[in-house]
Amino acid sequence: MKRFFSYLMILIMIMTMCTINLTSYAFVYNDNMTNFEEDNFTYCIDSETSSAVIVDIKADTRILNIPETVVCKGITYPIKYLSIFTTRGYSSFSSVLETINVSKNIEQIDLFDIGYYNGLLSVLKVINVPSGSKLKELSLPSCPKLKKINITSDSGLINISIDGCPKLKKLSLPKTVKYCNVGKDAPKLKVKIAKSNKYLKVKGNQILSNDGKKLIDIVGNKSKVTVYKTVKVVDSCLDNKYLKQLTIGQNVNKFSDSLLNISKKIKIVLKHKNKAPKIKKKSIWAYDIKGINFHVQNKRVAKDLKKKLKASGIEKAKILIGKKVIYKIENY
Repeated sequence: MKRFFSYLMILIMIMTMCTINLTSYAFVYNDNMTNFEEDNFTYCIDSETSSAVIVDIKADTRILNIPETVVCKGITYPIKYLSIFTTRGYSSFSSVLETINVSKNIEQIDLFDIGYYNGLLSVLKVINVPSGSKLKELSLPSCPKLKKINITSDSGLINISIDGCPKLKKLSLPKTVKYCNVGKDAPKLKVKIAKSNKYLKVKGNQILSNDGKKLIDIVGNKSKVTVYKTVKVVDSCLDNKYLKQLTIGQNVNKFSDSLLNISKKIKIVLKHKNKAPKIKKKSIWAYDIKGINFHVQNKRVAKDLKKKLKASGIEKAKILIGKKVIYKIENY
C-alpha cells in the first residue's frame, strides 16, 4: 500500500512538472471543451484567453507550419497554444514530424507529455522560431535527431525544456530566458545566453543564475564536474546522462527540491566539514533509485546528512568516508 501511494505521488508530480509554465498563464485542457477539425489540426477554444489551442496534429504531418489564426463559428481566434497530452490520446504524428515552424502568435508548445509514455519525436530535426515571436515556453520529449533550434535574439522565450537531444550542438538563447533544461543527453552541446539576460548565464559547461548563486543545468559529456565556488544552491542538474561525479564545496548550503529526484547511480562528493546542505523534508519522490553515493569528510557531516536524507524521503543512498560505508539509507 505504501508503494502504491508512492507511485501515485510520482504520477501527480510528473504531471505537475509537465504543465509547469513560467508565463503568466498556462492553458489547461477541459474535457467539456468542444473540439473541431480544420485542415491538418484538431482545435479547441480556450474561452479564458479567447484563443485557439491545437490539441492534435494530422498523423502524416512532416512539416508543421503553425497557423496564426483559425475561424470557428464566424469568429477569428489567434492560435496561442500547441498542447498535446497522451491522456486524451493523439495521432501518430510524432513518428513523422521533421520540422516545426512556429508562428508569431504561438505562446506555448507543450509536447512533453508524449514522453511520459516512453514516446518521443523520433525524426524531428529543426525548430524555427521567427523574429518577434511571442513563444514563451517550449517543452518537448526526447528528440534523438534534433539538430537545430533557431531562435532569434528578439524572441520572448522564457522556458525551454527538452528531455534529450543528443544531436544538438549549438543553442543560442535570448535575454528573456529564465529556465533552461536541455543537458540530459546532449554530449556536444554548447549553450550561449545573451549577455543582457538578467536571469541566466553560462560558465564552462554549467548554466547558472545570473548572480552565479544557483546551478541550473550541466551540459556536455564531462563525467566529473566541480560546482563553482559562487554557487549556494544546486538545482536539478544530475540527470545529465554522462555525469558520474559531482563535487560540491562548502559554499553550497542547499539542494533544491528536485535535485535528488533521479533514477541513476551517481557519486556526490561533499567538502563540508560541519554540516550537510539543507534538503527539504518529504521532497524526494523518485522511485527505482539506483543508488546515490555521498562521500563526506567526517562523521559529523555523515550523521547530519543521514538525518536530512531520511527526512527527505529518498529511497536508497549510501554515505561514505573514504571507501568505508558509514550509513546505508533505505526508505521503502
